[in-house]
Amino acid sequence: MALYKTEAIVLRTRNIGEADRIVTLYSRDKGKIEGVARGSRRAKSRLMGSTQVFTYGRFLLFSGRSLDTVSQVEIQESFASLREDLVRMAYASYIAELLDVSLEPGEPSEDLFELLYDAFEALDEGLSPSLVTRWFELRLMGLLGYRPQLAACVGCGGEVVEARFSVREGGLLCPRCFPKDPTSIAVARSSIEWMKRLLVTEAGRLGVMRPSERDESSLEAISRAYIDFRLPRPLKSLGFLASIKDLA
Repeated sequence: MALYKTEAIVLRTRNIGEADRIVTLYSRDKGKIEGVARGSRRAKSRLMGSTQVFTYGRFLLFSGRSLDTVSQVEIQESFASLREDLVRMAYASYIAELLDVSLEPGEPSEDLFELLYDAFEALDEGLSPSLVTRWFELRLMGLLGYRPQLAACVGCGGEVVEARFSVREGGLLCPRCFPKDPTSIAVARSSIEWMKRLLVTEAGRLGVMRPSERDESSLEAISRAYIDFRLPRPLKSLGFLASIKDLA
């Protein structure tokens, strides 16, 4: 078995056997990896804390036939608050699952790794979870090759004043092209401008952004429909997120 090192963030964990844990990682240079952390559920295990979900660390692994084996982890950032606060946990779980489901094993991307890290850091710093999530969704779609067309009508290329968003076509439709997609979603000019801003804004600037409740609701509806249309399966974390939002 070959030994290798990689920086990675824990996306998901699941228990196996009496004390082991399988971890799904997204690494900076190798993309998505699955590995087994043997004995990591034992209280005295040196892997117990370092293989918890959302943890960012430097991992030492042995490559295996179906699963790699986690040998050591040096924690760089535990993101403990994302596990201790129910609201932030719900949003972080959704972000992690969205990235997980969007990618096949491998597929390394420095930009995707930085996007995930920046989203967790923004949540950890107490920025608006819903705004961070909308930012992550739009930036993720752009990096995956599905950047929404917001500069002109996707149907005819004409200028858009009154618009609807076509989930199927991936952008705005002008009134002349509305009939091409009867399932398109009405969207206000202010919401379009917020989408444009989120696509080019770095995470550090999210704290000064204040969209209205109406615009946030519109952005969520459009992002969810746009993403769901392109995912291979529904996200389990959405139920947990919806229940937490109801409680809040």
